[in-house]
Amino acid sequence: MSWRERIKKAREAQKLTREQVVTRMRNYLPEEKTIAARTLVAWEGGDREPRVTQAIALAKALGYREVSELFCDSDEAQLNKLGLDRLEEYRGLLLRSPQFRETVQPVLRTLPVYLQPASAGTGQWLDDDLSEEMEVDDSVPANAEFGVRLAGDSMAPRFADGQIVWAHKAESAENGEIVLCVLNNQGYCKKLHRNEHGVFLFSLNPKYDPIPITEADEFRIMGCVVG
Repeated sequence: MSWRERIKKAREAQKLTREQVVTRMRNYLPEEKTIAARTLVAWEGGDREPRVTQAIALAKALGYREVSELFCDSDEAQLNKLGLDRLEEYRGLLLRSPQFRETVQPVLRTLPVYLQPASAGTGQWLDDDLSEEMEVDDSVPANAEFGVRLAGDSMAPRFADGQIVWAHKAESAENGEIVLCVLNNQGYCKKLHRNEHGVFLFSLNPKYDPIPITEADEFRIMGCVVG
């Protein structure tokens, strides 16, 4: 059965007039594009062939999931090179169009975000248990276990004032890692730096001086920043 015969058979099987079919097609055509009933007559008679966007809209209007179901034989081996090229053209257009592509829902999970901000500046209290659960998608790294909202601009330009940083829980960190930590009851988000002169908390913003950590200080790492 030819494609033009399948068009007519599918329309008549659903007891649709040509006017009803072209009306349905408007739902699947680009904006301000229309098809006249006489055009459908020409397609059914084999006098003309629909363009790619028209073929997609016609197949959808007649209830077909894919254009190939309407315009191609079930056995693709029967298609010549031109027919196979046209089939790939239709398939490629369908895959590129959000209208016909299957929507993948983002995978969501919940992570705690601590209500008291960590300082990216002068230091604020971090070590408390007050948090709220926040729903996050896969833009948050998979190894993140909690989030903290920053206050200050010392970690700019990478992290902005008010931004949530995501971290995994840790009690130690490698040299150069960005950590969420508590120094003498003040919470910080800083880059950990060790050298021959000692251990320091570095800011990414050069206008802030490094904060030295001495043996007399109370210092704890709460987590390592992952995003």
